[in-house]
Order: sequence, then C-alpha cells, then structure tokens
Amino acid sequence: MVGLVVTAVHAPLGIEVLKRGIVFIDLATAQIVGLALVLLGLFFDEPSWLLRQSASFGTGICVALFFRWIERGMPEEQEAVIGSAFILAASVALLALADDPHGGEALRHLLSGQILFVSWGDIAAFLPVYGLVALVWAGVPRARSGTGFFVLFALAITASVQLVGVYVVFASLILPALAARSGAGYALRRAFASGAAAVVAGVLISTAADLPAGPLLVVCFAVSALGTRLLFRPTAAG
Repeated sequence: MVGLVVTAVHAPLGIEVLKRGIVFIDLATAQIVGLALVLLGLFFDEPSWLLRQSASFGTGICVALFFRWIERGMPEEQEAVIGSAFILAASVALLALADDPHGGEALRHLLSGQILFVSWGDIAAFLPVYGLVALVWAGVPRARSGTGFFVLFALAITASVQLVGVYVVFASLILPALAARSGAGYALRRAFASGAAAVVAGVLISTAADLPAGPLLVVCFAVSALGTRLLFRPTAAG
C-alpha cells in the first residue's frame, strides 16, 4: 500500500523534475533529510516522533529554500550544486556512523528502507502530508512554479524517505517519469501505471523469494519503465 501511495504522489513531481532538468534534486533532498535523522539519532537515544518530524521537515524546508535560492541566483550551476550537496551529505553520514556499532544497519535502513515492515499507522501519520501536497498540486497550479514547487517537493520527499528509503524515493520519482515521456510531453497516466506495476511486482517477488524489497523495487521500476517505453515507442510514419 505504501508503495502505491508514494508512487501516486511522486509521479507528477518526477515529471516536473525532468522538465526542469534537475534530476538529482530528489537524491540530494532525501540524503540531506536522512543525514538530519542520522545526526538526531546520535544525539538522542530514542528521539520522540515529534522531534524526528520537526527535525526532518525543518531540514526539508531549509533544503527547498536553499535550492530555490540557487535556482534564482546561479541557475547555470544548479545541477552541480545539487549533486555536490548529495555527495557531501552522504559522506558526512558515513563519517557520523563510522564508530557506531549499529551504523551499517542505520545506513542500510536510510538507503533501502523497510517497505515491507511499514505499518498502517506509519502510512496514516504521513497521509496528511501527501494529501496536502496532492491537493495543492492539483488545485493551485501556480504553486508548481518557483518556491512553491521546491517546498511541495521537499514535503513529499521528507515523508517518503522515512517510509521507503533514498533508493526507492529516487526510483519512484524518475523512472515512472521517464516511462511517461511521450514525444515532446509526458503522459501522467502512463507514469502512474508504470509505477504501480513496478510496486506490485516488486512486493510480490520480494515476499515470494525473500529478497530485500528496496533494491528489488528499484529494479522493478527500471524494468517497468523500459517496458513501458518499448510498448509505447513511436513508430515511423509510412
């Protein structure tokens, strides 16, 4: 269920990311939010849910405002800054967890998530965030540009990285969007269909074969996107 919810919210956001040409913004945002959660866990043995969300969403909003500032001030260097932010956050997370006996497990959870163990309570906790993002995205088109886009994007990514991990966040944003490419535009329904097929296949195969769900979902997103592009490949006239 959580995979379908995440995919449904990510589909239009991923298409917008491709249109803007800032493919790595999702990786960077997710990794920086993940770093904030890692650091929080080092300073507090068992941080409360409210503290975790305050830290994660506060970090996400700051990241959104920073990337918007970069877009306005130095657009030609935007993608380089985004990529650098990702690798810097990833490196700091590795350094922070270097002496932690549970560091490997924490890092694996951050990157690949534990989608099969997400409870209905976890989903319900983030549904208001996803609902707000979807409502504003569909009902206030002007919010899709400027600062509005970055804030909505950061809210969705901040929720998603806690549920499904960095890898699935990136895959569920970019690969369905690539599947949706149709000529000069994008077919949103195709993104939904490709993403949903990947989630269903990934969860079923992971459960049956006892394979890690996160990495397998990434593979399924890629296979589904490739299959969709081949299925809807334009044919030459005549």
